[in-house]
Amino acid sequence: MTVVRVKGIKRYRRRGKWYCYHRATNTRLKSEFGTGEFFAELASLERKVHRTKAAPGTLGLLLASYRQSPNYCDLAAATRGGYARIMDLLKPLHEMPVVEMTPAFLAGLRDKVGGKHGRRQANYVLAVLSVACEHGREHGFLRDNPVKGIKRLRRDRQLERANRPWSAAERQAVLENVPEQLKIPIALAMFTGLRKGDVLRLLKSAVRDGRIWRRTAKTGYELSIPIHRDLLRFLEPAAKHDAVTLAVTTKGTPWTESGFNATFIKTMRSLERAGKVEAGLTFHGLRHTVGTLLVEPDSISILCGVGSAKRRSPWPFIIRKRRTRQTVWPTSSRASIRSARRAKRN
Repeated sequence: MTVVRVKGIKRYRRRGKWYCYHRATNTRLKSEFGTGEFFAELASLERKVHRTKAAPGTLGLLLASYRQSPNYCDLAAATRGGYARIMDLLKPLHEMPVVEMTPAFLAGLRDKVGGKHGRRQANYVLAVLSVACEHGREHGFLRDNPVKGIKRLRRDRQLERANRPWSAAERQAVLENVPEQLKIPIALAMFTGLRKGDVLRLLKSAVRDGRIWRRTAKTGYELSIPIHRDLLRFLEPAAKHDAVTLAVTTKGTPWTESGFNATFIKTMRSLERAGKVEAGLTFHGLRHTVGTLLVEPDSISILCGVGSAKRRSPWPFIIRKRRTRQTVWPTSSRASIRSARRAKRN
């Protein structure tokens, strides 16, 4: 009798029945041990294991190389997470040779992803592939970047603007009706223009001398933001908890971004159903609110950490001519614009 030893499986008996599991994938083999179906199922699982190792000249190897590069490691954590999700979305293409990534193929991929996941996701796929292809061009994987010249999908003009600014009535309604644990992060974003990640990680020690000091996680800008008088009353409860961050949960622990997102979205939807706010409020919309209210372009650059005032402002309806570095807090953007124009004429 010939004895065949099968490697890569674990086999045990329970209640009189034998069970087999594939060790590498921890997957149960459903076919009867020793049969042809059993070995075919085992071979299929083995192929999956070897497929995880990217073959030379493939998109999988290009993306794996980029993930190990200093440029990828130096990205902000949130950006790396977004890039990783796109690379996982592209896993079915990992065995594709990079020489087959023609502009025609990429345009088709863009349209396919756009139809299934939306315009933003399709453009994000092109952005990640472009960065990876630039890495590949520098390291000899590709001669040229095939993504260059591929047009991004344009936003439908009939759609509402994403991350729209909050109205004055909405800001007041939210601050009056949200749970206590949401008031500090919302007020910080509302009166400083900081991004969500910076708000949730803002330390108590960052508040001193009547200002908030913060190096932004995304751009690395050092910000010194004057504390608005209306923000002070929301910061007072922060002195009562023991956490190092200003914003905390009901348990007095720092927020995780996923936990905050779930609580914020649930609260906004409940306020929408109650008719207290309009649809479309997002946390990042508070940053656009600050940018819309601020008149001076240099103030926008200094406060929001977006770079030089010579760059195009991401917020509409902002006067871009004056260059004073004084930060202002107008009660009405239109009134402030009129005042600024009168002062210039005089």
